[in-house]
Amino acid sequence: MLYREIFRFLGRYLTYFTLILLLPLAVAVFYEFFHDPAYHPQLHSSFAFGATMAVSLGLASTFLYFGKNATGNFHRRESIFMVALIWIITAGVSALPFLFSGTLQSPIDAFFEAMSGLTTTGSTIFHPKAFDPETGKELLLSIQSRTDAQTVYSFFGTIQPITDPATGEVVATGVEAVGKALLFWRSFLQWLGGMGIVVLFITILPALSMGGRFLFEAEMPGPNKDAMTPRIKETAGLLWKIYLALTAAQVILLLLTNPSLPFFDAITLTFSTISTGGFSIHNDGLTSYHSISLEWIIVIFMVLGSINFSLYFHCLRGKIYRIYEPEFFAFLFSLLFSSLLMTWVLWESPKILFKAGEGIFTLTEALRYGTFQAISSQTSTGFAIANYDLWPSACQVLMLILLFIGGMSGSTAGGIKIARHCILFRVIAHKIESIFRPHAVRCLKIGNREISDRTAITVLVFFAILIAFAVIGTFLLVIDGVDPQTAMGLVASMINNAGVSFNGAGPTESCAFLSNFSKVISIIWMMLGRLEFFVLLVLLVPAFWRER
Repeated sequence: MLYREIFRFLGRYLTYFTLILLLPLAVAVFYEFFHDPAYHPQLHSSFAFGATMAVSLGLASTFLYFGKNATGNFHRRESIFMVALIWIITAGVSALPFLFSGTLQSPIDAFFEAMSGLTTTGSTIFHPKAFDPETGKELLLSIQSRTDAQTVYSFFGTIQPITDPATGEVVATGVEAVGKALLFWRSFLQWLGGMGIVVLFITILPALSMGGRFLFEAEMPGPNKDAMTPRIKETAGLLWKIYLALTAAQVILLLLTNPSLPFFDAITLTFSTISTGGFSIHNDGLTSYHSISLEWIIVIFMVLGSINFSLYFHCLRGKIYRIYEPEFFAFLFSLLFSSLLMTWVLWESPKILFKAGEGIFTLTEALRYGTFQAISSQTSTGFAIANYDLWPSACQVLMLILLFIGGMSGSTAGGIKIARHCILFRVIAHKIESIFRPHAVRCLKIGNREISDRTAITVLVFFAILIAFAVIGTFLLVIDGVDPQTAMGLVASMINNAGVSFNGAGPTESCAFLSNFSKVISIIWMMLGRLEFFVLLVLLVPAFWRER
């Protein structure tokens, strides 16, 4: 292992990452010193980001010192190891503002929140604390499992409420009691992780020789990782230009259609949407805006973020015919079918949004809420505009299935990816046909693209690994005291980077009730899902660490 080269790269990486921290620091300074403090108390966020920058620079200097004699060689093994290191180190540094500001007291909680953002999972540890109004003593919170009467989750909240110093009255709780800069940073982490922090730094770091291609292949999600240009650095740069253009387009549309929407809300909503992340800056989520146009704009950009970004590139080059790919049409068909199916199940069922007993869903309402939740699930965004945990069981099962289907390869979406499902279908169909036509010689194809035996085997192994880790993760959470339905939903959420879960971790709850053990398991499963298993699992192979 070429450790000096790894140290040098990490040093440069953290130097550039420190520069990125200037953006949330500027937001913190603006709201803390140049804005009405009564508008939102900042919980020392300027100090928090300044201290985080100091730690990041300190680590960068240390890595550069140990890598000063690096020769510049860079190979596949170092690239794989560095991708894993970068995600862990970035999450660790990104968690520091939550700790330094006093927003979160537990390092595991802060790391969970940062990793959830970077992997675009969208599950949160933020949960309002509760206090006895007479004694001021913090109260133990509890959640009753809907499926297991004997399971009650008891835990303490994580977010201190904000009170008026003059009257002592509580003015903000939960996520709304978190500083603006920290909310910006939380959403911005999703935006960075959506396209991939490694892909970002490939575009701005000095030339990485052959290591750049290996880093790109290890980072980009999905089975298809064809470069749009001969140079990987140029490809990564083009991807980010498209990403920026989509981001700007959504911000503009949100502001044009919702004139009363604050710019801060528009930018954080966009970060969470185009990255298919799902973090919100309000306790009531998207329902706090009371805007149907906002919801449909978010639906459109959830879909746009889940389309293979290479298709945008080809369309911009005038190659419209490149969209005629089976994966693209399979993705659109699955979105349409699942939305209509969800609408059909909801139609004339009890109308449950975030309160029960509101009549029944009309066809228009079923179309609105069913389409939103179906697309939010399949694109792995995780936004909720209703308490789907109280909807008919068929809706919840459909959402669970959609989590595993996912978006297109080469997009910001999580899940298994449509391309893998297409390949699996072709492999199964080929095998069934070979039973009664054993001597027939056929090539496995999707459209005009031939599927190699290597690709087919890789996809089959991927499905096997995913099933194994889904089972293992569910079992580990259950033995830690989580009821089976909640455990299954949590594992599906983490492994698919979706943020959609059920029962104890439903849309009105958080992950604060989990024990430290379950939080660590969730963190690992988030990373496994984001890096699609192989990058992390190869580190467990003894031969990987042997010298050549």
